[in-house]
Amino acid sequence: MLHLNCSFEPVQADLSKINQSLDTLIIKNITGQTYQVSPDISSYQKLYIGNNEGFLFPSALLKFSSDVWGILSDSLVTVDSILLKVYSNDSLLNNDLDLHLYFTQDSVFSESNSLVDQLTVLSFNQWSDIGTPKVDVVTDTADTNSNFQETLLSWELSNIINVLADTAVSHRTFSLSFPENIDSSFVEIYSREYSSGSLDPKIEIYYRSLISSSEEESIIDTLTRIIYVSEDISTMENSQLIESLNNSITISRGRGYRSIINIPFDSLSLPQYSVIRYSNLILHQEGDSLESYTLRIDPLKKNIDTSSIHFDLDPYENLNLHYSNANTSDGKLQISIKSYFQSILMVDSLSNVGMKLYSSLNNSLFDSVKFDLDNNNNRVEILYVSPY
Repeated sequence: MLHLNCSFEPVQADLSKINQSLDTLIIKNITGQTYQVSPDISSYQKLYIGNNEGFLFPSALLKFSSDVWGILSDSLVTVDSILLKVYSNDSLLNNDLDLHLYFTQDSVFSESNSLVDQLTVLSFNQWSDIGTPKVDVVTDTADTNSNFQETLLSWELSNIINVLADTAVSHRTFSLSFPENIDSSFVEIYSREYSSGSLDPKIEIYYRSLISSSEEESIIDTLTRIIYVSEDISTMENSQLIESLNNSITISRGRGYRSIINIPFDSLSLPQYSVIRYSNLILHQEGDSLESYTLRIDPLKKNIDTSSIHFDLDPYENLNLHYSNANTSDGKLQISIKSYFQSILMVDSLSNVGMKLYSSLNNSLFDSVKFDLDNNNNRVEILYVSPY
């Protein structure tokens, strides 16, 4: 048997004699520059077609896997109908909607690798035109009130069923597009990222399958096969960033605007062995203030020597450490950079080469924020403890 005897004896110490001071450092001369990359909208929860708020989306592209079509060539199966379905939250859509569905056997795009602003030159002259959709507004009639749920757009695919069933065909790609003179037409539909399947773009096959047959009777089962879209993306005509003449930076997910922030801080900015209590970057918005726009700040791994502001892919590599997120509020952004600055003080190999400020994936594509770098209230506030 093991016996343990413990006693609690507080350690007495006079903390008032510890030689430490609490102080604040304010850094004002913050600089920055906006640059532009191809917009990252491939994993967005919506697909867009048409014109909206100055943005032009020529088409939405859908791709289906090539290894799920065996049922169409089964000799025991009779297909009654085959429908492509997409869903919208717009209750005002009707059967006058001039939204055409096109089909091609080419691959056309990759959701993870294609640049959305470089897919706008697609011509549908050689694609099969399936036509315009049947529009059904779906309501919840579970109680006395009929509440809108979603709008269903569907196209009958019987005319291309032989191509879909052809095992020699490697790709099955569709496009949703308005005619060239789309004017103010705009449709927003759910993408495959929106739900777990119920509102995904999909193809539904309604068929009868012969289960057994004899001289007396044949048993036929009526079934449905659902094939979900494997990749989807909106194409987008993007206007090029024009370098601003005033001292400001702009962030926009839909335009691909990101910014580099430079703050004059290094390992000698605070006394040796200082411990940072907090360090906040505060930037004030220019013009109309957009509330609750989520921004991320990420230290750079290294700076690049370039005068260009237009890129297909982002050339500024993230450190992937010490990043933080914050929302705009009351006309300004206040975001913590404590972890990064503390590491600069402690790690000899870490240098401050700038930070990247960019949009969260949760922001609307149509929103943007602008910060005035000439605002006298912009600053970095650092509260720190240091030895005497």
